[in-house]
Amino acid sequence: MTKPVILLGSGGHASVLADILLQNNHTILAVISHSKSARSVFNEIQHFDSDKDVLQFSPDKVKLVNGLGSLPGQSLRHEIFDYFTQSNYQFETVISQNAMLSPYSTIGAGSQIFMGAIIQTGAVIGESTIINSGAIIEHDCHIGMHCHIAPGATICGDVRIGEHTHVATGANIIQGVSIGKHCIVAAGATVTKDMPDNSIAYGYRSQIEKRS
Repeated sequence: MTKPVILLGSGGHASVLADILLQNNHTILAVISHSKSARSVFNEIQHFDSDKDVLQFSPDKVKLVNGLGSLPGQSLRHEIFDYFTQSNYQFETVISQNAMLSPYSTIGAGSQIFMGAIIQTGAVIGESTIINSGAIIEHDCHIGMHCHIAPGATICGDVRIGEHTHVATGANIIQGVSIGKHCIVAAGATVTKDMPDNSIAYGYRSQIEKRS
């Protein structure tokens, strides 16, 4: 039986997650946010304003959904995941009914797969990774935990992407490329060669440079 969930955050990313959860007939017990959102999707959901309010719910009775968005250079989403995981809470995996997933793909706990995403056979998605609207993950790709594959990005076959990497809107990574940890692939970039850890790629047939 599916456990009810508590949604952390009430911004735009959280509102899309709430919509997916409700479409999937999940029970959202509460939204945790420092300010109450005016977004209509939250109208009928109980609101708390402190992360500490989560602790009144037993880890055995609920799961959490990480509603914080993910942008390069921001760590709060990952810190929230680590804090509650260390407190024995589990994060729900959220998958839109309108995503297309091969039954031979593997989706890590707490990952989020948005509308129109395609994940092909043999692909492995790490824990707490976002595959955003319309992103394409082709066969046999391995994407590490805490990554964000932004809307419209295309990851071709047999690509490896390290943890905490951001692939921005409309970026393309050709087959067989390896991307390191803590990398950024800029919006619209096309990556045709491997990227080391802590590097950034930008532009068509991207220039790659180390981040400071």
